[in-house]
This record gives sequence, C-alpha cells and structure tokens, in this order.
Amino acid sequence: MDLSDNLNRSASFAGKLFSNLGNLIILIVLGIIPIVNLIVTGYFAKIVRENPEEPPKLSDYGKLFIDGLLVVIASIIYMIVPIIILGVGLVFSLGGCAFYSPEPMSLLASLLSSGLPIVALILAFIFAIFGVMAIGNMIRTGNFSKIFAFSENWQLIQRIGLGNYILWLVIMFVIGLIAAAIGSMIHWIIGSILWVLLEVFYGKSLALMLNEAMGLS
Repeated sequence: MDLSDNLNRSASFAGKLFSNLGNLIILIVLGIIPIVNLIVTGYFAKIVRENPEEPPKLSDYGKLFIDGLLVVIASIIYMIVPIIILGVGLVFSLGGCAFYSPEPMSLLASLLSSGLPIVALILAFIFAIFGVMAIGNMIRTGNFSKIFAFSENWQLIQRIGLGNYILWLVIMFVIGLIAAAIGSMIHWIIGSILWVLLEVFYGKSLALMLNEAMGLS
C-alpha cells in the first residue's frame, strides 16, 4: 500500500468519529480519567484487530479495558530499557551526583544528564521498530506471546519494506509530537480530543499496515 494512501484513509477514518458525537464524547471523557483511559487504548486495539470501515460503537468496556492493559504491558516490556536509561538521566539532571565535590564528577554528572535522554530516545525508536509490529501481531492473533515472536514479526516488517516501515514510524512520531504541542499550547481539553483522534488514526493506520504485511490488503 502506498504510504500516502494509508495516511489519507486513516485520517478520513478518524474524521468519521464526528459523525457519532455521543461516541466521541464518551471516548474523550474516558480518556481523561487515569486507568479508565485504558478503555480508549482498548478501542485502538479493536480497530487494529477488526480494521472496520467506520469507527466502531463503544461496547463491552471490560474487554476494551483488558485489551488496553495488554497493549500497555507489551509497550512497557519493549520500552523498559529506554525508560531505565531515561530515569538514570533524570536522576543526574536533578543533582544525583551533587554530593560529589571534585570537578570531574560534576562534569560527568552534567554529561550523563544531557546525554542519556538522547540515548534513551534513540533506543526507544529502535525498540519501537520491532515493538509496534509485535504489538500489532499480538492484537491481530489475540496471542500475547507474539510480542516475543521476533522472527515472525521481522518477516512482517520485511513484507512491508523496512524503509517504508521506518518512514511510517517517523511520520507517526512527528504527528504525535505536533498534536502534543498543539494540545499543550492551547488547552488540555483540546489535547484530550487530539489524543482520542490520534488513537483512532494510529489504530486504522496500523491495521492497514498489518493487512499489507499479512497479505490481506
């Protein structure tokens, strides 16, 4: 599938949320509430699994919650190394080595506090290359162990084309950054609306990618 076609279809799909304002409002409200917002992540998983032509109506909240929880757990497993590195960098940036008086230690703390977040970001992207496809495969098959099926997930990526797949990931990342910036600059309510739209957009886009990788498109 052409990448521009994927993005256009996914954007059009997300826009259809406004045809059922009741559904959209419930998603936005659920997305604001901590822990309960896993239902919205489960809604993302439902879109990835079913690849519907219209945003599905909310139902079976318990299953959506469990699906969302599994997606989050799988994401944490793939991101645990970058998270740890980022945490170490945060400790140093907050003065974790402040008790050291020698100048070399102070310089080391400064280098670690500035360098580790960059390393964490690079590693996060590398792990995402495998993690996103693994999570998609897990959702499609309903089998959590698929996040560890490295050979199978790599084959799915190769069917799409590594270059196209990485470009798609970069575009998804940039879109997320833009949406986050807009939400933070305007109002948290706008941010909440954009988050729901992004979850739906991401879900449809990943579903289309999986269809291509699995020969279903």
